[in-house]
Amino acid sequence: MRGWFALCLLLLSAQVAAQPVHAQEVESFTLTAPAAEFLAPPAHQQMSPGTWQRVSLPHVSEPRGLEPDTHQGIRTTYYRLPVPASAEPLFFYLPRWQTVGQLALYGDGRLLWRSTGDRVWNGFNTPLWLALDALDGQPRPRELLLRMDSLAGLGGGISSLWLGTEAELLGSYRLRLIAQVWLPAAIGVAVLALGVFALGVWSRRRHEPIYILFFVAAVFYCLRILHFLGPLDTRLLSADWFGWITINSIGWLVSINQLFTLRLCARRVRWLEFGLVGFMLASTLLTLPLWQSAESIAALASLCYMGGGLMFLLSIPVVIGAARRSVSWLARMLAWGSLLGVLFSVHDILMQNYRLSLDSLYLLPYWQIGFCLLFCMVLGQRYLASIQGLERSHELLALRLAEREAELEESHQQLREVERREVLAGERQRLMQDMHDGLGASLVGALQVVKRGELEAERIEQVLRDCLDDMRLAIDTLEPQGKDLNLLLATLRYRLGPRLEAAGIKLLWRVDDLPELSWLSPDSALHVIRIIQEALTNIIKHAGASQVRLSATSDGQAVQLQVLDDGRGMPAVVSSSTGRGLGNIRSRTAALGGAVSWSTGGSAVGTCVTVQLPISREQPSLGDS
Repeated sequence: MRGWFALCLLLLSAQVAAQPVHAQEVESFTLTAPAAEFLAPPAHQQMSPGTWQRVSLPHVSEPRGLEPDTHQGIRTTYYRLPVPASAEPLFFYLPRWQTVGQLALYGDGRLLWRSTGDRVWNGFNTPLWLALDALDGQPRPRELLLRMDSLAGLGGGISSLWLGTEAELLGSYRLRLIAQVWLPAAIGVAVLALGVFALGVWSRRRHEPIYILFFVAAVFYCLRILHFLGPLDTRLLSADWFGWITINSIGWLVSINQLFTLRLCARRVRWLEFGLVGFMLASTLLTLPLWQSAESIAALASLCYMGGGLMFLLSIPVVIGAARRSVSWLARMLAWGSLLGVLFSVHDILMQNYRLSLDSLYLLPYWQIGFCLLFCMVLGQRYLASIQGLERSHELLALRLAEREAELEESHQQLREVERREVLAGERQRLMQDMHDGLGASLVGALQVVKRGELEAERIEQVLRDCLDDMRLAIDTLEPQGKDLNLLLATLRYRLGPRLEAAGIKLLWRVDDLPELSWLSPDSALHVIRIIQEALTNIIKHAGASQVRLSATSDGQAVQLQVLDDGRGMPAVVSSSTGRGLGNIRSRTAALGGAVSWSTGGSAVGTCVTVQLPISREQPSLGDS
């Protein structure tokens, strides 16, 4: 039983020993030296006897003033604490220290670590993590001494600190490092990337200033984030210019935020806009490094923050009033969210001036997350509105297109009906004219024969055959011939061949393989038939020929139709009283864009009628000869 009790005591003591040491009280000692410049911490620090007193952590050695106290010089504060015994390696963890000066850590009087960078921008926000067990085999120090040199009048202090093993403290250190350094830096990168995207959008949409305002806000936020990173490498940028940039960037960021909210509300309050921009210009010029040192800029930071906060407070009622009248719920959220920004700003100002515990976090960098999220929502809302508008436009366009298609279909039907009527009217007119010129003339001739008493059967039969041929030729032109002149001429031969044989005239036929004629419509086909019919009728009635030769050839440019008889010839060109005649041949040929010529002489030399027809109507008219 005693063995179990002893084992439990051993385990309990081991568990208690394994807990890290959270130092909330240490011994402190302060000295003030009239030195004008900071001296590098010595490699060994031996403390002379003095008045040490117990202080609670977090501890502030002195509050911040508006100007450095150059008469007092450098104020040095020492903190010492014992190192607990442990079988495992121990680590020193300090979440935050803050001063315009420098910090050094000693173990048993030997320098273990010192701050680097500029004395104003010295990495105050970066947690300190240090192994107490040396790699060279030296014993672990039994006592730690933390030395903080501060410029008198500008304050200084440290947070609570920890001593423990890596397993006990590493998680807390990493969380603090992420919260104080990495997360603000990551937010800055994300905000800047989103700002570059907004700049690209603004380059295409110059009439929407919220995009360029967000880009400017993103740039100022990234500049402000540099305030919490460090230490500053003065080889890249001097301390006074770095302080001027980071201190004024927060005021510009807040002002741009208010301007952004007003533009999101679609409101312009010119006196407020000029007031915010004017104050920030004055603050920027007041802290210009041309006439201020880095220490003075750091001292004036609180004054600039308070002035900017006052302007911010004055602008909040105006912005909230504009947001309440706005239809944008995002604008209302951003306006009311500015109140949270005020609380964060007050918290950070109090913390910067050592009025709050240094164990806390600076909150204003995280307020920008909400601003970025709201801007993303603005972009998303506008994107969705654009997509919905585009979809509505497509629907409206499709509806209008359907209406236009219906109208066009109706118009097309009407045009087809009109075209059909015009074609029918044209065919009717053509048939009427052809019946009048052909069949009508033949019937008039037959009527004249009857009136004159010429009732011989052969004569009446011939007249009636002529009328029947005219009717058949008119009907043939209504058959679909396509563009084939060979088929048209073959039909003509079939119709007129028996008539020539009845008249005792031998028909000699020579037709080559002719190209298609693109213009050969039923109307044009009738013209071709009438031309050849007129030539053959003249031969039958007037030439006294025994044979006639019809040929059709082509040279690639035109088609040549030639009717040649062996009769007595025609000394003159005379039109018949019925409307037929050589003049009719000339007019029909001209209507086809072709040319006609006659060669005739004395008796027994015959007559040759030559007709040239173009293959395409695009060719110029061939003219007559």
